[in-house]
Amino acid sequence: MKVLVTGATGFLGSWVVHKLVESGYAARVLVRKSSKLDNLQGLPSDKVETAYGDVLDGDSVRAALEGCEAVIHTAGVPHFNPDNPDHMYRVNATGAGIVMEAALSAKVQKAILTSSVAAIGGSFSVRTATEDTPVNADDIGLDYSRSKLHGEREAQKAAAKGLPLVILRPAVILGPNDILQSSTSTILAFVRRKMPVYVEGRPSFGDVREMAAAHVAALHKGRPGQVYILGGNNVTLTELLTAIEDLTGIAPPPRVPYPLAYSVAGVLEYMARLHKQHASLSRQLAKAGHMCTWVSSDKAKAELDYTIRPLADSLRDTIRFFLTTGRLKPSTAKLRALADNSRN
Repeated sequence: MKVLVTGATGFLGSWVVHKLVESGYAARVLVRKSSKLDNLQGLPSDKVETAYGDVLDGDSVRAALEGCEAVIHTAGVPHFNPDNPDHMYRVNATGAGIVMEAALSAKVQKAILTSSVAAIGGSFSVRTATEDTPVNADDIGLDYSRSKLHGEREAQKAAAKGLPLVILRPAVILGPNDILQSSTSTILAFVRRKMPVYVEGRPSFGDVREMAAAHVAALHKGRPGQVYILGGNNVTLTELLTAIEDLTGIAPPPRVPYPLAYSVAGVLEYMARLHKQHASLSRQLAKAGHMCTWVSSDKAKAELDYTIRPLADSLRDTIRFFLTTGRLKPSTAKLRALADNSRN
């Protein structure tokens, strides 16, 4: 089976391509001519083809799908920075619709959409969401959550016409090779001491390698019309930062009440706009971080053989990647030990 992968140069998408090749599939990757191909280096040329295009260009998507029996759509804009919400919506929502309509026309055997647990929304009370939890992403004021929910809805329009669609909802993704600093950027900001404060929250984390394997498994095990959550490690933000401190020797920033964190984020956004930079903490990120987004992955474990890597292992590999690529300097004894272990 030949599989088209969108977003193949990104964090999750590149791991999906590697897992496809390891599993005996052939892959075709849809990339822009300006895309960095670092994460695809070393893959066998007889197993991976390149097609140039964009998920917002239907003609290029249809051309890339010729001869493919399946598509895994991982392309997206993953952040809570409100600089360009219209672009985020176009890529995450409109782009999903374009790709899935093209897949329907191509009569693929299986279409996999990478959504996000953000599409569920979140809660300010403690809960563990499942695939059946009612969504509130339209109501919580987070551009990313809304865009991912609407991406699912656009894809489901094609499914209603007969597309064999499976939706996967990853939690926050950790692990090595996030060259674009997408979902791991907050971890890097904490370790660099760029996050001035934090507010207690309850996020869920998974490892990119297990999530990529679940995408490949969904090609033959995922049931059309079904949604699967890929999470695994439900922790408080304090527990996360304690784990980071254990690995790095870097103490967390001060924990403050949510209203104060939201106000600080507003000031940082204003200062960032003045200097034409990205704020290390936005109001949307503060709100997202404060909510409970704990999830159950039991369905994916049962049907997709999804496994859960310990959080400490994923964090260690994430931080090692920062060190080996120069994104992080070994400024503490523990960081130096991690850097030395990476070289061995």
